Amino acid sequence: MNITQRHQKILAVIKQEKHITVSEISKQLGVSEVTIRKDFNYLEEKKLIFRHHGGASLKNPYVIDLPVFEKQNIKIDEKNRIAEKAVSFIEDNDVVILGSGTTIYNMINYISKDKCITVITSSLLVSARLCEFHNVTIIQLGGSVRYSSQSTVGPNAQEMMMQFSANKLFLGLDGIDEDFGVSTSNIEEAYLNQVMIKNSTKTFLLSDESKFGKKGLGKICGLKDVDYLITNKKVEESFEAVLKKFGVNIIVTR
Repeated sequence: MNITQRHQKILAVIKQEKHITVSEISKQLGVSEVTIRKDFNYLEEKKLIFRHHGGASLKNPYVIDLPVFEKQNIKIDEKNRIAEKAVSFIEDNDVVILGSGTTIYNMINYISKDKCITVITSSLLVSARLCEFHNVTIIQLGGSVRYSSQSTVGPNAQEMMMQFSANKLFLGLDGIDEDFGVSTSNIEEAYLNQVMIKNSTKTFLLSDESKFGKKGLGKICGLKDVDYLITNKKVEESFEAVLKKFGVNIIVTR
């Protein structure tokens, strides 16, 4: 097999498997991992693949920042199922933190108006909706308003969040990657999310499968800091093994 044939084979395998590792394809083709890495470098330079740590895929792993009103129209059913499942973990007298994002916002649709809870949130949209719930105590974090997410960020929001603690945190995200961890497209939001995690007993991530293997600009945390991942689709076995190694409980909606 010459170099051209090997490159064609690599592209064919990636197209079929969606993602391959250096070790896997080197065994399939009977060449060294050094050779495969050189092949990956060449194919990436030609903009035919995207390299990840230890592997490659056809999809760009980096996410872009979309306005919340655009995100609302993406994967509506999946987000609703995830939101409904997340709400099932909220109990009376809980102090919960709700981050920003459309899946978090959709949780409000499933919270009973009889539920007695305290909600700390950076989301202006969440706070506005919760004003209809007279048994809910709302703590709105101050700070600069991030228009694309309709939420507060910045030093003031972080400082205010440091004054509170909660037993449960529900967090949306833009990407979750086995090497980079959990991330979002905005650095200031990542910093605020870090404080939220530090001041919470349990962290619940809400993510549909399109976020798997993706990376945002700002790292929120490593996988070791996550207690639960609520998603709509069974996680690939290799990624599931990584999550379980870090003690993440995976909840798949039905």
